[in-house]
Amino acid sequence: MKLNSKPLSDVQSDDSKIQIGIRRVGICDIPKIIKRKRFGEINELTAKIDVYVDLLPSKRGIHMSRNIEAINEVISTLTGEVISDSEELCSQIAEKVLLAQPGATNSEVNLTANYELKTYSEAIKGEKSSVHKLIAGARAKKNGEKIEVLKIIGAEVEGTTVCPCSQELSRDFAQEKLLEKGFTEEQVKLALEDMPLAAHNQRSKSILIFEQPRNAERIELEDVIKILETSMSAPIHEVLKRKDEQAVVLYAHNNPVFVEDVVRTILKQVALKYSNQPPETQICVKQTNYESIHQHNAVAEVKTTLQRLKEQLNGFENNEEN
Repeated sequence: MKLNSKPLSDVQSDDSKIQIGIRRVGICDIPKIIKRKRFGEINELTAKIDVYVDLLPSKRGIHMSRNIEAINEVISTLTGEVISDSEELCSQIAEKVLLAQPGATNSEVNLTANYELKTYSEAIKGEKSSVHKLIAGARAKKNGEKIEVLKIIGAEVEGTTVCPCSQELSRDFAQEKLLEKGFTEEQVKLALEDMPLAAHNQRSKSILIFEQPRNAERIELEDVIKILETSMSAPIHEVLKRKDEQAVVLYAHNNPVFVEDVVRTILKQVALKYSNQPPETQICVKQTNYESIHQHNAVAEVKTTLQRLKEQLNGFENNEEN
Protein backbone atom coordinates (compact mmCIF):
# COMPACT_ATOMS: atom_id res chain seq x y z
CA MET A 1 0.00 0.00 0.00
CA LYS A 2 1.34 3.41 -0.97
CA LEU A 3 1.72 5.86 1.91
CA ASN A 4 0.98 9.58 1.80
CA SER A 5 3.61 11.67 0.06
CA LYS A 6 2.36 14.92 1.58
CA PRO A 7 2.86 15.98 5.22
CA LEU A 8 0.35 14.28 7.53
CA SER A 9 -2.20 16.17 9.58
CA ASP A 10 -1.13 17.16 13.09
CA VAL A 11 -4.49 16.66 14.82
CA GLN A 12 -3.08 17.11 18.34
CA SER A 13 -2.21 20.73 17.48
CA ASP A 14 -5.77 21.59 16.47
CA ASP A 15 -7.71 24.06 18.58
CA SER A 16 -9.67 22.46 21.39
CA LYS A 17 -13.44 22.61 21.00
CA ILE A 18 -13.81 22.76 24.79
CA GLN A 19 -11.47 25.35 26.28
CA ILE A 20 -10.50 23.62 29.54
CA GLY A 21 -6.91 23.03 30.66
CA ILE A 22 -5.84 19.60 31.89
CA ARG A 23 -3.30 19.27 34.70
CA ARG A 24 -1.82 15.87 33.78
CA VAL A 25 -1.83 14.21 30.38
CA GLY A 26 0.58 11.49 29.38
CA ILE A 27 1.47 7.82 29.35
CA CYS A 28 1.78 5.43 32.27
CA ASP A 29 3.33 2.01 32.86
CA ILE A 30 5.95 2.30 30.12
CA PRO A 31 8.16 -0.81 30.58
CA LYS A 32 11.93 -0.27 30.53
CA ILE A 33 14.96 -2.35 31.52
CA ILE A 34 17.39 -0.09 33.38
CA LYS A 35 20.88 -0.92 34.59
CA ARG A 36 21.69 0.83 37.87
CA LYS A 37 25.23 0.85 39.24
CA ARG A 38 25.94 1.71 42.86
CA PHE A 39 28.93 0.81 45.03
CA GLY A 40 30.49 -1.17 42.20
CA GLU A 41 27.48 -3.42 41.65
CA ILE A 42 25.09 -3.37 38.70
CA ASN A 43 21.41 -4.14 39.25
CA GLU A 44 19.18 -4.76 36.27
CA LEU A 45 15.81 -3.23 37.07
CA THR A 46 12.54 -3.94 35.31
CA ALA A 47 11.03 -0.51 35.66
CA LYS A 48 7.73 1.13 34.84
CA ILE A 49 7.77 4.82 33.97
CA ASP A 50 4.92 7.36 33.91
CA VAL A 51 5.35 10.66 32.05
CA TYR A 52 2.88 13.57 32.21
CA VAL A 53 2.66 17.21 31.14
CA ASP A 54 -0.02 19.85 31.50
CA LEU A 55 -2.16 20.84 28.53
CA LEU A 56 -3.28 24.35 27.59
CA PRO A 57 -7.05 24.96 27.25
CA SER A 58 -6.50 25.91 23.60
CA LYS A 59 -4.66 22.68 22.63
CA ARG A 60 -6.56 19.54 21.66
CA GLY A 61 -3.88 17.08 22.77
CA ILE A 62 -0.23 16.40 23.50
CA HIS A 63 2.18 14.43 21.32
CA MET A 64 2.28 11.11 23.22
CA SER A 65 5.12 9.65 21.15
CA ARG A 66 7.41 12.51 22.18
CA ASN A 67 7.23 11.34 25.79
CA ILE A 68 8.53 7.89 24.85
CA GLU A 69 11.16 9.42 22.53
CA ALA A 70 12.41 11.57 25.42
CA ILE A 71 12.72 8.52 27.70
CA ASN A 72 14.60 6.50 25.08
CA GLU A 73 16.93 9.38 24.27
CA VAL A 74 17.85 10.06 27.89
CA ILE A 75 18.40 6.40 28.76
CA SER A 76 20.55 5.79 25.68
CA THR A 77 22.81 8.79 26.34
CA LEU A 78 23.07 8.71 30.13
CA THR A 79 26.44 7.22 31.11
CA GLY A 80 26.48 4.58 28.42
CA GLU A 81 23.06 3.14 29.33
CA VAL A 82 24.13 2.41 32.94
CA ILE A 83 22.70 4.87 35.44
CA SER A 84 23.85 5.59 38.97
CA ASP A 85 20.98 7.81 39.99
CA SER A 86 17.32 6.96 39.27
CA GLU A 87 16.05 10.37 40.30
CA GLU A 88 18.53 12.13 37.99
CA LEU A 89 17.35 9.93 35.14
CA CYS A 90 13.79 11.07 35.87
CA SER A 91 14.93 14.71 36.11
CA GLN A 92 16.50 14.61 32.67
CA ILE A 93 13.41 12.97 31.17
CA ALA A 94 11.16 15.61 32.80
CA GLU A 95 13.27 18.39 31.30
CA LYS A 96 13.35 16.88 27.83
CA VAL A 97 9.59 16.16 27.79
CA LEU A 98 8.83 19.73 28.83
CA LEU A 99 10.88 21.06 25.91
CA ALA A 100 9.28 18.60 23.49
CA GLN A 101 5.65 19.50 24.28
CA PRO A 102 4.61 22.93 22.92
CA GLY A 103 2.87 25.11 25.50
CA ALA A 104 3.49 22.78 28.45
CA THR A 105 4.76 24.45 31.63
CA ASN A 106 4.85 21.45 33.99
CA SER A 107 5.99 17.87 33.61
CA GLU A 108 6.10 14.89 35.93
CA VAL A 109 7.98 11.60 35.71
CA ASN A 110 7.43 8.62 38.03
CA LEU A 111 9.54 5.46 38.07
CA THR A 112 9.00 2.28 40.06
CA ALA A 113 10.99 -0.95 39.99
CA ASN A 114 11.57 -4.01 42.14
CA TYR A 115 14.95 -3.77 43.83
CA GLU A 116 16.76 -6.69 45.45
CA LEU A 117 19.05 -5.80 48.32
CA LYS A 118 21.09 -7.65 50.94
CA THR A 119 20.68 -6.16 54.40
CA TYR A 120 21.67 -7.11 57.94
CA SER A 121 18.82 -8.51 60.03
CA GLU A 122 18.97 -7.86 63.76
CA ALA A 123 16.36 -10.59 64.23
CA ILE A 124 18.58 -13.42 62.97
CA LYS A 125 21.91 -11.61 63.53
CA GLY A 126 22.89 -12.18 59.93
CA GLU A 127 22.53 -11.10 56.33
CA LYS A 128 19.35 -11.57 54.34
CA SER A 129 18.21 -10.77 50.82
CA SER A 130 14.84 -9.15 50.12
CA VAL A 131 13.05 -7.51 47.21
CA HIS A 132 11.78 -3.99 47.79
CA LYS A 133 10.24 -1.33 45.58
CA LEU A 134 12.33 1.58 44.35
CA ILE A 135 10.36 4.81 43.91
CA ALA A 136 11.91 7.66 41.93
CA GLY A 137 10.65 10.64 40.00
CA ALA A 138 10.95 14.30 39.11
CA ARG A 139 8.77 17.38 38.66
CA ALA A 140 9.86 20.08 36.21
CA LYS A 141 8.40 23.56 35.87
CA LYS A 142 9.08 26.30 33.35
CA ASN A 143 9.87 29.64 34.95
CA GLY A 144 10.43 31.96 32.00
CA GLU A 145 13.38 30.55 30.09
CA LYS A 146 14.53 28.55 33.10
CA ILE A 147 13.39 25.04 34.04
CA GLU A 148 13.27 24.23 37.76
CA VAL A 149 13.40 20.57 38.77
CA LEU A 150 12.51 18.76 41.98
CA LYS A 151 13.80 15.19 42.34
CA ILE A 152 11.99 12.38 44.12
CA ILE A 153 13.49 9.27 45.74
CA GLY A 154 12.02 6.72 48.09
CA ALA A 155 11.18 3.09 48.76
CA GLU A 156 8.38 0.74 49.69
CA VAL A 157 9.31 -2.04 52.13
CA GLU A 158 7.34 -4.89 53.65
CA GLY A 159 7.78 -6.03 57.23
CA THR A 160 6.04 -7.48 60.27
CA THR A 161 4.28 -5.66 63.09
CA VAL A 162 2.94 -7.04 66.37
CA CYS A 163 -0.05 -5.41 68.07
CA PRO A 164 0.86 -3.96 71.51
CA CYS A 165 -2.79 -3.89 72.61
CA SER A 166 -3.45 -7.61 72.06
CA GLN A 167 -0.12 -8.44 73.68
CA GLU A 168 -1.07 -6.47 76.79
CA LEU A 169 -4.37 -8.37 76.94
CA SER A 170 -2.39 -11.61 76.86
CA ARG A 171 -0.20 -10.28 79.66
CA ASP A 172 -3.27 -9.53 81.80
CA PHE A 173 -4.62 -13.03 81.17
CA ALA A 174 -1.29 -14.73 81.97
CA GLN A 175 -0.85 -12.68 85.14
CA GLU A 176 -4.29 -13.59 86.41
CA LYS A 177 -3.83 -17.30 85.67
CA LEU A 178 -0.41 -17.46 87.35
CA LEU A 179 -1.72 -15.71 90.45
CA GLU A 180 -4.59 -18.21 90.59
CA LYS A 181 -1.99 -21.02 90.51
CA GLY A 182 -0.41 -19.63 93.68
CA PHE A 183 2.58 -17.73 92.28
CA THR A 184 3.49 -14.50 94.05
CA GLU A 185 3.25 -11.15 92.31
CA GLU A 186 7.07 -10.92 92.25
CA GLN A 187 7.35 -14.39 90.67
CA VAL A 188 4.70 -13.50 88.09
CA LYS A 189 6.50 -10.27 87.24
CA LEU A 190 9.82 -12.07 86.74
CA ALA A 191 8.23 -14.81 84.65
CA LEU A 192 6.42 -12.42 82.32
CA GLU A 193 9.53 -10.33 81.74
CA ASP A 194 11.16 -13.18 79.81
CA MET A 195 8.14 -15.09 78.55
CA PRO A 196 6.97 -14.39 74.96
CA LEU A 197 3.33 -13.32 75.02
CA ALA A 198 0.69 -13.99 72.39
CA ALA A 199 -0.40 -11.17 70.08
CA HIS A 200 -1.86 -10.85 66.63
CA ASN A 201 0.56 -9.99 63.84
CA GLN A 202 0.28 -8.01 60.63
CA ARG A 203 2.12 -8.05 57.34
CA SER A 204 2.96 -4.38 56.98
CA LYS A 205 4.02 -1.99 54.24
CA SER A 206 6.10 1.14 54.82
CA ILE A 207 6.60 3.92 52.26
CA LEU A 208 9.08 6.78 52.63
CA ILE A 209 9.49 9.36 49.85
CA PHE A 210 11.64 12.50 49.65
CA GLU A 211 11.06 15.42 47.27
CA GLN A 212 13.90 17.92 47.18
CA PRO A 213 15.86 20.39 45.03
CA ARG A 214 17.79 18.77 42.21
CA ASN A 215 21.16 19.96 43.57
CA ALA A 216 20.54 18.55 47.07
CA GLU A 217 22.90 15.91 48.42
CA ARG A 218 22.02 12.45 47.18
CA ILE A 219 19.85 10.25 49.42
CA GLU A 220 20.93 6.63 49.14
CA LEU A 221 18.16 4.13 48.48
CA GLU A 222 19.89 1.59 50.71
CA ASP A 223 19.65 3.97 53.69
CA VAL A 224 15.94 4.58 53.06
CA ILE A 225 15.29 0.83 53.02
CA LYS A 226 17.22 0.37 56.27
CA ILE A 227 15.14 3.06 58.00
CA LEU A 228 11.91 1.38 56.95
CA GLU A 229 13.00 -2.15 57.87
CA THR A 230 14.17 -1.14 61.34
CA SER A 231 11.03 0.86 62.17
CA MET A 232 8.66 -2.12 62.19
CA SER A 233 8.55 -4.96 64.71
CA ALA A 234 10.75 -7.16 62.50
CA PRO A 235 11.89 -7.43 58.90
CA ILE A 236 10.52 -10.20 56.71
CA HIS A 237 12.76 -13.03 55.47
CA GLU A 238 12.19 -15.10 52.35
CA VAL A 239 13.88 -18.26 53.73
CA LEU A 240 14.01 -19.20 57.41
CA LYS A 241 15.24 -22.36 59.07
CA ARG A 242 13.49 -23.32 62.32
CA LYS A 243 16.03 -21.64 64.58
CA ASP A 244 15.88 -18.42 62.57
CA GLU A 245 12.09 -18.53 62.45
CA GLN A 246 12.05 -18.77 66.23
CA ALA A 247 14.43 -15.81 66.44
CA VAL A 248 12.30 -13.66 64.14
CA VAL A 249 9.06 -14.40 66.01
CA LEU A 250 10.62 -13.67 69.40
CA TYR A 251 12.30 -10.52 68.07
CA ALA A 252 9.02 -9.21 66.65
CA HIS A 253 7.09 -9.92 69.86
CA ASN A 254 9.73 -8.07 71.85
CA ASN A 255 9.10 -5.02 69.63
CA PRO A 256 5.32 -4.54 69.45
CA VAL A 257 4.28 -1.36 67.61
CA PHE A 258 1.12 0.38 66.50
CA VAL A 259 0.84 1.75 62.97
CA GLU A 260 1.30 5.22 64.49
CA ASP A 261 4.49 4.12 66.28
CA VAL A 262 6.05 3.02 63.00
CA VAL A 263 5.41 6.35 61.27
CA ARG A 264 6.85 8.32 64.18
CA THR A 265 9.93 6.09 64.38
CA ILE A 266 10.55 6.55 60.65
CA LEU A 267 10.24 10.32 60.96
CA LYS A 268 12.61 10.45 63.94
CA GLN A 269 15.20 8.42 62.04
CA VAL A 270 14.79 10.71 59.04
CA ALA A 271 15.34 13.83 61.16
CA LEU A 272 18.54 12.37 62.65
CA LYS A 273 19.92 10.91 59.42
CA TYR A 274 19.18 13.82 57.09
CA SER A 275 19.60 16.88 59.30
CA ASN A 276 21.88 18.50 56.69
CA GLN A 277 19.42 18.17 53.81
CA PRO A 278 17.61 21.35 52.59
CA PRO A 279 14.94 22.39 55.13
CA GLU A 280 12.30 22.59 52.36
CA THR A 281 12.74 18.88 51.59
CA GLN A 282 9.27 17.31 51.44
CA ILE A 283 8.85 14.05 53.36
CA CYS A 284 5.98 11.62 52.85
CA VAL A 285 5.56 8.58 55.11
CA LYS A 286 2.76 6.06 54.85
CA GLN A 287 2.35 2.90 56.91
CA THR A 288 -0.26 0.22 56.24
CA ASN A 289 -0.78 -2.74 58.57
CA TYR A 290 -2.80 -5.55 57.01
CA GLU A 291 -4.78 -6.83 59.97
CA SER A 292 -4.92 -10.55 60.68
CA ILE A 293 -8.02 -10.59 62.93
CA HIS A 294 -10.04 -7.78 61.32
CA GLN A 295 -11.50 -7.21 57.88
CA HIS A 296 -10.16 -3.67 57.88
CA ASN A 297 -6.54 -2.49 57.77
CA ALA A 298 -4.76 0.20 59.79
CA VAL A 299 -3.16 3.20 58.08
CA ALA A 300 -1.11 6.19 59.24
CA GLU A 301 0.33 8.89 57.00
CA VAL A 302 2.31 12.10 57.38
CA LYS A 303 3.36 14.71 54.82
CA THR A 304 5.71 17.36 56.14
CA THR A 305 8.94 19.23 55.47
CA LEU A 306 12.27 18.53 57.12
CA GLN A 307 12.14 21.93 58.79
CA ARG A 308 8.69 21.34 60.34
CA LEU A 309 9.73 17.86 61.42
CA LYS A 310 12.83 19.13 63.21
CA GLU A 311 10.82 21.90 64.89
CA GLN A 312 8.32 19.35 66.20
CA LEU A 313 11.03 17.07 67.55
CA ASN A 314 12.95 19.95 69.13
CA GLY A 315 9.76 21.16 70.80
CA PHE A 316 9.10 17.67 72.18
CA GLU A 317 12.67 17.33 73.49
CA ASN A 318 12.49 20.76 75.16
CA ASN A 319 9.20 19.80 76.87
CA GLU A 320 10.79 16.53 78.06
CA GLU A 321 13.70 18.44 79.64
CA ASN A 322 11.31 20.82 81.43
